[in-house]
Amino acid sequence: MSRLLWVEFRRFGARRLVRVTALLALGGIAFGTFIAYTEQFRLASMPDVPLGTAFPLVVIGWLLGASFIGAEWHAGTVTTLLTWEPRRIRVLFAKAIAGVVSVFVITMLLQVVLAASLSLAASLNGSTAGAEGWLSETAAIALRVSALATLAGAIGFAFAAVGRNTAAALGAGFAYVVVIENLVRGLKPEWSAWLFGENAGVFLLGPSNDFPFVDRSQLGAGIYLSLLAATLLAVATLVFRTRDVN
Repeated sequence: MSRLLWVEFRRFGARRLVRVTALLALGGIAFGTFIAYTEQFRLASMPDVPLGTAFPLVVIGWLLGASFIGAEWHAGTVTTLLTWEPRRIRVLFAKAIAGVVSVFVITMLLQVVLAASLSLAASLNGSTAGAEGWLSETAAIALRVSALATLAGAIGFAFAAVGRNTAAALGAGFAYVVVIENLVRGLKPEWSAWLFGENAGVFLLGPSNDFPFVDRSQLGAGIYLSLLAATLLAVATLVFRTRDVN
């Protein structure tokens, strides 16, 4: 299993999409740092930064997770992989583990680079007054953001594994977030406690009046989202185990 995991981690890191995404994100960080420098960024507002980057990082997590298995189906290399390692559950688990761990590491590294860049901008041409405790508070929020991006990556991976391509996962994600969740909020708001968006908000921000139908703590919302991701991965594993790969 360790050899298979190592191969999958290397495969993830070698993907062009991962490198392009990382470069684009670093470019965005450089531009944001320049803006922060010119606007005299206050270090005390650093804990708000991870919340502002949460949505794009979740989208990145979903995209990288979905494309990791979706690209294999599109290229037709799943059959070749199973020839080398015919134990399907072992293969899918290795891919899922490599994918979600890599998403967590990438999103955390991007947030570390962003925080370091903004703190430098604040010290050079901004303000560090009243910033006591900013590091621990920012780190806690950044960890939750990366955890949420990782869960999104796991869900995207599951959808792509079942749909056999990345586009299926992206289409399903778009339809769910834009159509289904908004319909539920409009027609059955009391069902909002089971939506990804509401639970993601509680997980990041804690219970508030913005999520009146979600009677969960941050930990409870995180557990619910984890169970949701685990259930979808279990379904994807069952489908992958029983379905013809040709």
